[in-house]
Amino acid sequence: MNKKKIYIDNSYCDKNVLNAYSMWVKYLKKERLLSYNTYDAYSIDLKYFLIFIKNHLNEKVSIKNLENLSLRDFRSWLSSQKIKNNSISPKSQARAKASIKSFFKFLNKNNYLKNTNIFNLQSIRIKRQIPRPLAFEDVINVINLSGEKNDWTGQRDKTLLTLIYATGIRISEALQLNRIDVENIETIRIIGKGKKIREIPLIESAQMAIKQLLDNNKNLDINSPLFIGIKGKRLHSRQVQKTIEEIRNKLSLPKSLTPHTLRHSFATHLLEKGVDLRTLQELLGHSSLSTTQGYTAVNSNIIHKTHKSAHPRK
Repeated sequence: MNKKKIYIDNSYCDKNVLNAYSMWVKYLKKERLLSYNTYDAYSIDLKYFLIFIKNHLNEKVSIKNLENLSLRDFRSWLSSQKIKNNSISPKSQARAKASIKSFFKFLNKNNYLKNTNIFNLQSIRIKRQIPRPLAFEDVINVINLSGEKNDWTGQRDKTLLTLIYATGIRISEALQLNRIDVENIETIRIIGKGKKIREIPLIESAQMAIKQLLDNNKNLDINSPLFIGIKGKRLHSRQVQKTIEEIRNKLSLPKSLTPHTLRHSFATHLLEKGVDLRTLQELLGHSSLSTTQGYTAVNSNIIHKTHKSAHPRK
């Protein structure tokens, strides 16, 4: 587990802003249930925003400073990003904007200040990327290889990857699970983004994998994490990413392969089998159907490629 990182310090903001930042991070972790990587990125975005504001105003940033920021100030911050980072992608710009919007939404809601100017910034257009799923055979190879370690971590990793592909849950959702959450082995109850609850049925292979994992660790408390690291604490997403990187290299799979790829593969393979978009939306926990519709583009690409290669007339 990584040591706690400190992103914001008093060299560019006062103690009241530091306190607000600390409360915001707790909110992101406990209420929004964002993954470590997400609130990590949000914290870094806020750091550079506060540094810009300090230089912009030529003084340490206070809550009063933040309350008095105009729409023009926020636009200046966005422009400075483009000037300093010529290669910054629209997606990174949009994430930085989302980070600061989240911070100001928290400040407004909790009466630290009253300033809604950032919400009037024009939206940044992002070209939606088409998810990159694995073929079914590659998914099985990845899962099987993850279980070939000579110690208990092999069973843990195989169960984790089996669960993600069997249910389509996010890696952060899988790692939040406790043993008590899988007592009913036929379904799994997930608390997703925004505390949205969904129940997902478990296929037989996932049921068997979870049962074996539970049986081999019967001495653990029922409220302990389902997936634990070597030191007995909750498994960290970075360790899962390292495992996937090792598997990717051994199987010579694309660099695009991440734990999230198994979620993409789950969605794409169900769509290919005729599952409708509304059902898929519920299984994936998407708040918007438009997000789920991104998988139809994958399906269309597969159809076009198959048609082109199979049609008798070239």
